[in-house]
Amino acid sequence: MLDIAARLPERFPGALLVAQHMPETFTRTFAERLGRKGPLRFAEVDGPEALEERRGYVSPGNQCLIVTARGGSDLGVALRPAGNERYVPSGDLLMKTAAECAGPRVIGVVLTGMGDDGLAGAKAIRDAGGIVIAESEQTAVVNGMPGAVVRAGLATHVLPLPEIATFLAAL
Repeated sequence: MLDIAARLPERFPGALLVAQHMPETFTRTFAERLGRKGPLRFAEVDGPEALEERRGYVSPGNQCLIVTARGGSDLGVALRPAGNERYVPSGDLLMKTAAECAGPRVIGVVLTGMGDDGLAGAKAIRDAGGIVIAESEQTAVVNGMPGAVVRAGLATHVLPLPEIATFLAAL
């Protein structure tokens, strides 16, 4: 994620929402580090707020970040306490709510990690007409999460980590 944040252009028109499998004691400093790496302002989410362009939103380690509809085409982010999700923060829940609220405008990115978090979310994004990028096996330190998405045939693009930001910036 640090590599992607560092490579985005100054005028990147999107927002990045991050569900990183990390303990709650590390997510705030992770968000600060992402903000120092590139042009987007990153912060750990601490409550409901509007989704803004050129911003990065990091889920706290003990909760799940979700996308919400705020009326019209406006979107927001909010937190939900962990429920029965296998992984917290949950990439699946984040991507599912993004797909529900923004449909084909969503681009889901599944990066290195153990398990299959992101698989159900990738399906929701594809079903809604969005794009799913999986990090390639050649750069994924642990290919569990992106590999599960690729094996299920849900990735529209499989890219090495250094090419993901370039791809996003070109959209």
